[in-house]
Amino acid sequence: MFEVSVSEAVKKVIKIVKGLRGFIYAAIIVLIVVGALVLYSGAWPPLVVVESKSMQHSNTESFVGAIDTGDMVILKKISSNGEIRTYLESLADGYQTYGEYGDVIVYRPYGSDSRTPIIHRALFRMDYNSSGGGYDVPVLGEIPLSMWSVTGGPKDWHNLKTEITLTGIGYNQVTVRLNVSTILSNFVHYNMVPFSGLVTLGDNNRGIVDQMTDICWTPVRADWVSGVARGELPWFGLLKLWITGPAPDGPVPENSKTALFISLGVLIGGPIAIDLASMVLERKGKHPGAWLKRKLGLGKTEAIEEAPTPGVKEKKSQGAKEGMERKASEQKMVKKKKGKNGRQ
Repeated sequence: MFEVSVSEAVKKVIKIVKGLRGFIYAAIIVLIVVGALVLYSGAWPPLVVVESKSMQHSNTESFVGAIDTGDMVILKKISSNGEIRTYLESLADGYQTYGEYGDVIVYRPYGSDSRTPIIHRALFRMDYNSSGGGYDVPVLGEIPLSMWSVTGGPKDWHNLKTEITLTGIGYNQVTVRLNVSTILSNFVHYNMVPFSGLVTLGDNNRGIVDQMTDICWTPVRADWVSGVARGELPWFGLLKLWITGPAPDGPVPENSKTALFISLGVLIGGPIAIDLASMVLERKGKHPGAWLKRKLGLGKTEAIEEAPTPGVKEKKSQGAKEGMERKASEQKMVKKKKGKNGRQ
């Protein structure tokens, strides 16, 4: 009785596991993907969710290949600012990421872990000139003169202390202004020694660089950069923002929502549909995979023999034994008849 109960319990467990195969496969795939991302990224977390519209190229429509609200962006860890290609540096050879020149970076403003990380494009580098007390921007000497100007001083990229103006920047060809004098004044106000770093800009921020706002008024240092953006998983970050994270900063394009729901339907419903189809075929005596094995030459598919019901095996054995006894008895009778005939 105990053995029968255990057998029934095992069968129930097997049935439950079969019903959950789709979810188990999905979980295994997720673990493999996350592990691969960590190995590639070298950073933790390897993905960041975009919470705002500052990098969107449209407020009404999202695009794969641009960074939109709710996208998950893959990071690649760097060891120095020299590994980052800025917008102005990339004009010469046409290097682009996410629909524009240069690299997009994720950084912690002022190096603080308590502040929300920012994902913006690296616009150019500015190097502090300790002997002159201003900033050098060498890349200005490599771009057309028509793209930049200096307010209140000669058109020279050495030891700048006033305002730099750039024109025709980004996908919407905006004008960008960086007031170097304001940055230098802030260093004095906070009793800080000026340092070199990156000037950063959101693609959708109408030309207002982070260094002219309270996002991060200083140049971005290399040790504040969490990584360079490399690839994206579009739309899926919306789940985090809706369920556990802050509300998206700005309108979410409708096609992002539609694409997310379609993707979830395929990822979740696909394995379940395949599993149900397999179960139906098995009940009809057809074994999914047998045809594929034959095509791949993985060997002949052996017929599956059903286990005999209790008592059937004993009956078959008893019948075979009785048949053998009858045959032996008939042979003895034949021999006796032959013997009698021989004596007559």
